Amino acid sequence: MFQEIPVNDEHIIAFKAIGKLTHDDYQEFLPRLEPLIEKAGTVSVLLELENFHGWDLAAAKDDYAFGKKYANNFRRIAIVGEKRWGRWLARFARPFTGAEVRYFERDDLQQAWDWLREPFVKQAAAAAVKLPEWRHVLMPTDFSAHAEHALQRAVEITRRYGARLTLMTVVEEALVYDELYDPLEGGFAYPIVDTELTQMQMDNTRKRLEEKAAGLGLSNVTVEVTVGTPKSAIHSYAEAQQVDLVVMGSHGRRGLARLLGSTTHAVLHGVRCDVLSVPMPVAADKHAG
Repeated sequence: MFQEIPVNDEHIIAFKAIGKLTHDDYQEFLPRLEPLIEKAGTVSVLLELENFHGWDLAAAKDDYAFGKKYANNFRRIAIVGEKRWGRWLARFARPFTGAEVRYFERDDLQQAWDWLREPFVKQAAAAAVKLPEWRHVLMPTDFSAHAEHALQRAVEITRRYGARLTLMTVVEEALVYDELYDPLEGGFAYPIVDTELTQMQMDNTRKRLEEKAAGLGLSNVTVEVTVGTPKSAIHSYAEAQQVDLVVMGSHGRRGLARLLGSTTHAVLHGVRCDVLSVPMPVAADKHAG
């Protein structure tokens, strides 16, 4: 399946390729992608690979036809993620496009964004150093008590600065194993992404997040549900949307607990914007645990 990554830049398109791509995936995704390319004229593309397993035959033909049609519309293509597929895709794509194609490790996501934006950024004299304005606040949540406490701070900041607030939750892929794998007998475990179950999880999570957003009393709040690992998903969205501040709880105890635990540390050292880590009061923390 494909999943769009919202980008706050008209010259860059970003999306994830998850699992094994099918003809139906292309039929659903291309009608949304092509108008963006035609409107911008020349674009750069960020492709994140998430548990990627290639294409079926019909999807491979769709991909070739799409690449041929828009071969002259791409400026740079950054492929991020899995070494085995990423390096191969970068080498394979070069003969078929005039764009620069480069592979980046997942930990180098920020470098990939810088490389994509480089041709479109005008060189200007260095401006005087000043504190950034918090106009877009990102609040990742796993719906735990710790996340609820951090959300209160995010709402306060949003109101004080007249900012836009985005509530974000990361859904992990629903994996199944192929019929040849027997865990009792041992053998090779080949995980396959269950796209229908993953989409169901995303839909249910989005509904819950929208209900949460509706109760905040804010006029400018949006929700974002994405697939992947919390660290990379938060980093990717913050870069794509040029977020000014990420507000996170310092701990989480259920659901995607690692979203607000070790991930907070990773985000603190991974994104270029400000990050506010909100600890739970000691008494409340014991009660939540």
